[in-house]
Amino acid sequence: MATNTVSTTSSSISSLPDEVLARVLSFLPTKQAASTSTLSKRWRNLFPLMNLLWASLDFDDSDLLHPEDGRRNLKDSFRDFVEKTLFFTCNPLKRFSLKFQDDFRHTPRTKKWISKALERGVSDLDLRVKMMPQIYKPPDLLPRSVYVNNTLVKLTLGTERGLGVPPYVDVDLPLLKSLSLYTVWYTTFDLCEEMLLGCPQLEELYIQHLFVPDGKSRFWCLEPPPVHIVHNNIKKLTVHYREHVSTSRRLVLCTPNLIFLDYSDYLTCSYPDWGTLSSPNAFKALLEARLNLVFCPRGRWGNEHVNYTQLMSYICDVHILHISSHTAELMYDCLDYWRNHDGFPFFKNLTTLHLKCRGKEHWKLLSNFIESSPKLEILVLEGLCGISDDCEVVVVGGNVVKVLEIQGYKGRLGELNQVKCFLCELENLEEMKVKISVDEIEHKLQLAHDLLALPKRSSKCNMHVLLPV
Repeated sequence: MATNTVSTTSSSISSLPDEVLARVLSFLPTKQAASTSTLSKRWRNLFPLMNLLWASLDFDDSDLLHPEDGRRNLKDSFRDFVEKTLFFTCNPLKRFSLKFQDDFRHTPRTKKWISKALERGVSDLDLRVKMMPQIYKPPDLLPRSVYVNNTLVKLTLGTERGLGVPPYVDVDLPLLKSLSLYTVWYTTFDLCEEMLLGCPQLEELYIQHLFVPDGKSRFWCLEPPPVHIVHNNIKKLTVHYREHVSTSRRLVLCTPNLIFLDYSDYLTCSYPDWGTLSSPNAFKALLEARLNLVFCPRGRWGNEHVNYTQLMSYICDVHILHISSHTAELMYDCLDYWRNHDGFPFFKNLTTLHLKCRGKEHWKLLSNFIESSPKLEILVLEGLCGISDDCEVVVVGGNVVKVLEIQGYKGRLGELNQVKCFLCELENLEEMKVKISVDEIEHKLQLAHDLLALPKRSSKCNMHVLLPV
């Protein structure tokens, strides 16, 4: 039976048209796609057909059998394969992706690959070329054609490396709409400021900066560069800083037409500029914000409350808001500050709130949000299991919430009491979803039974209990 099954499967794959098989190959890394050429005479022609029809090359040295052993013959084999494949034809190329560990001796060769891909009209260029630990004098990896180009629509640069000094040419990328920067920097200038000036059509910007150790000292790390994000056309912005630095840094953000903001950071910006000085209507177009802000573990700077409350006051026109557990801790710490100043932020347009809390005291924020959000209709909560059994329930009266989703429900007494409170006080509730997070099947069924038996104030409310598989 097993033989017949394999035979049937092989026959069904072989019956597919060449164009379909070439499309399937296009989803594989180029090294794996090329290896199928040894299967049969027919498959020998599918890899060139894939390059012709789908015009995409994806090189990743993690596809090597044992890339971690660092054997020179494997790395040389990878470089030879990239070169032979890239220079085999001059057909137009839509996407070129290069992810590997480079070294200084081969940088000129790498630049030649990038230039060749751009000569073939690439619109999506993804360069994740890692080269450490030279921080102070990194080689100039990028050819001039990366900065001055009339075909690039999407550009990704990385990873954990310096790009040397800025090019002695004005950046000119008239068609670029998406730019992603994964822990890359110039030696002397702000990379964002230099790049954004030449990208008038840019709509999406992604920045991720990780902790980068310096090879010269085990006790020193590269401080993140200042970030100046000033652009009138950016619609989607993601900024993730994942290191707690020893000195404050500067963040300038002026994007008046921003629709989506995802901001994750340690609170180490002593003088952030949210763009209000240059644009009184900063963030007025913002529809969705995701915040993950954390107190610096090395100690507080003393002005975190001012900086954070300023940010919240600027984004209070959002329609969708995601608050992480770290941000909830920060907001709880700001409650006294708000009471003594202008009060809890007023979210006049907020319709959807995702709130995650870890500490039982942090759930007091929920009452503040509901009182300050007159249009809030969708509420997604995670971490109710952090409410202790003897903790008072959070009062949520006076609201228009229609949909409530509770994630990670474990069935503790404090959680059950809070769910009872929700069902009694949410008079406009139409749907409640509870996602149970326990392993034992008997326990799951008992929790579901207990939840479905709870009384509901709203006769229109439908209860859905979701069990993990």
